[in-house]
Amino acid sequence: MRAKRRQGRSTIAAAPDSADAVRAAIAALEERINVIATSLMGTEEFARTANVAAQLQLRMKKGVNDHMARQLALFNMPSREDVSAIGERLMTMDERLIRIEAMLARLAGPAPAAGPRPPRTKKPAKRAKP
Repeated sequence: MRAKRRQGRSTIAAAPDSADAVRAAIAALEERINVIATSLMGTEEFARTANVAAQLQLRMKKGVNDHMARQLALFNMPSREDVSAIGERLMTMDERLIRIEAMLARLAGPAPAAGPRPPRTKKPAKRAKP
């Protein structure tokens, strides 16, 4: 049984060494990938390819947006631009309402202070039981 315990302890003690080896291997791999990527991305061909890919992405995005706008118009639904225009109009209406409320508050003046009320001396009449 003691042999098994010793073996268990030795594998536990060896674990940090293997973790260090894994970290060192990952660091070396990262350095190699960095060198390869730097040499690849530094070329003019890569720059042209990246530019063409970006232009293609923009064209695809515009095409999808145009297609969605046509589909929404076909189903008589508002587009994104329509909804944003409605939102802007609502914001301007809200700003106008705030200005109107402020002007009405100035015209009305301060609210009259509620003074103390006279005490209630009269008790409510009791109803007769039917």
